[in-house]
Amino acid sequence: MPYLKLLHAKDPQVYVLSRDATTLGRSGEVDIAIRGDRGVSKLHARIETDASGYVIADLGSRNGTYVNDHPVGGEPAPLLPGDYIRIGQTILVFEVGEPVETESSAGADAPGAHPSLFRADQLPYTLAGGTPGGTPGRVRRDTGDDGQLLKLTALSKAVMTVRSEAELGDLVTRRLLDWLEADCCAIVHPRETEDGYDLETRALATRTGENREISISTTAVNQALENRMASITTNAMVDDRFRNQQSVIVRGLASILCVPLWHEDRVFGLVYLDSSDPAVQFTVDHLGLVSAAANLAAIKIDNLRLFDAAVAKSALDKELALAGEIQAGLLPGESYAFNALACAGAHVSCEEIGGDYYDFIPYDDDVLTVTIADVTGHGPSSALLMVACKTMLTTLIDMGIPLVERIGRLNEYMIHHSAESQFITFFHADIDTRSKTLSYCNAGHNPPMLLSRNGSVKKLDPVTPPLGITTVSFEAETVRFEPGTRLVMYTDGVTEAASPVGELFEEHRLESLLTEHRGQNAGDLKDTIITKVFEFAAGSRQCDDVTLAVVEHT
Repeated sequence: MPYLKLLHAKDPQVYVLSRDATTLGRSGEVDIAIRGDRGVSKLHARIETDASGYVIADLGSRNGTYVNDHPVGGEPAPLLPGDYIRIGQTILVFEVGEPVETESSAGADAPGAHPSLFRADQLPYTLAGGTPGGTPGRVRRDTGDDGQLLKLTALSKAVMTVRSEAELGDLVTRRLLDWLEADCCAIVHPRETEDGYDLETRALATRTGENREISISTTAVNQALENRMASITTNAMVDDRFRNQQSVIVRGLASILCVPLWHEDRVFGLVYLDSSDPAVQFTVDHLGLVSAAANLAAIKIDNLRLFDAAVAKSALDKELALAGEIQAGLLPGESYAFNALACAGAHVSCEEIGGDYYDFIPYDDDVLTVTIADVTGHGPSSALLMVACKTMLTTLIDMGIPLVERIGRLNEYMIHHSAESQFITFFHADIDTRSKTLSYCNAGHNPPMLLSRNGSVKKLDPVTPPLGITTVSFEAETVRFEPGTRLVMYTDGVTEAASPVGELFEEHRLESLLTEHRGQNAGDLKDTIITKVFEFAAGSRQCDDVTLAVVEHT
């Protein structure tokens, strides 16, 4: 016989479900009346039978109906023995068999006695927002989608400037402690032993500022480290994983949340939060927010460790030279062919690694995407952002994202992931060899030049700011790209190359050079321009990366 068992009641209560349909609510007209809980609607939910067994439906309640912390949507949710039903702040357990009255204490049957487990790689996409009628408790600041996105954006920008794992741990734990109004937030790193894992606390933030002991169960550790599972308990005092741990008992912990720090199938450690305040219960929404922040921290940890490992391997100058070779390997090379298009490019960095970038990537059988970009500044920080830009752009092209949307997504990515002082001038175009057209967006970059067969030059001027500054609307411009036409793309290292007396090369010299050598093919024209630029600047120090790319419709 199915029945409901009411938890946390002063007097134990059991409701036998003897009808085909049983209603629950606050009014006197329902089958099971829930008194004294203002979060329960007058007619809140209905439990009934169908072909598969018992199901529960929400009847348009104000605060929603939840089964095992998952909201019941438009369709009825199935009920299995042991499932927890929450309406308002009232929790009932669905059971089948002979009703057994329980003691007033919920004991091991309380929610949280068995962990709620979630795949950590799915949680960041929730961005901790949008569950109607979430767990009752204290109202937190900025709990909507926009508030959570702003928090994560601010955190990602702050993380970009972090130089050590200690600084990163302090930043992340303090932010999460404030966001979730928790008592404690810690980052712990595992060390595998014969008996399992030893955990080392690398960062700890508490609301009182005191150093304190934290308790993480072996089960939670194994799930997080081996299966990338995040776990949450809303009643740690009766959770079998924690009930024998002294710190949990002494502090009377109510909610515990545990999320793995993972990136690219590698788990670096765990983020742990707890709260002893019953009004501050952690939910799946909070788990999503913490998981997104943990993933961001793990990426940064990975980058910091890779950098430290590179520096430790050899002297910094050798490592930078190696990084320059790697960066050069990311570029398409000095020559590239696609259908009737012949492409040539050159990149000369003023340091071992730089922030200039050009690329030729097929979009489909008839379209080649061409790109040139310049990250502000020089050295490792600019090179890292350049690599991120290339990676994101390549992904968007592989996904088949159209030109304008492609640029818009890349801009939003750079806004969220670059430092406040960084931006990218960016020219990107689709060349359609079948329709003989060139569609482009120019975001603050030096105007590429279209050189016709007869030597005339057309400049493709910028119409939007550089990427990474602000959200803008992009529009594509389209021009003809007939046989014999050449597209010449360049960075400001070309036009701002300085002679020994400080005179700049400038656009007018480049334009004249193109007209004078209009009969040359893409490779020869590229070589001529590079030679002339360095001849002009002979004897002066190169202060900027020099990058050039030429595309010819043969």
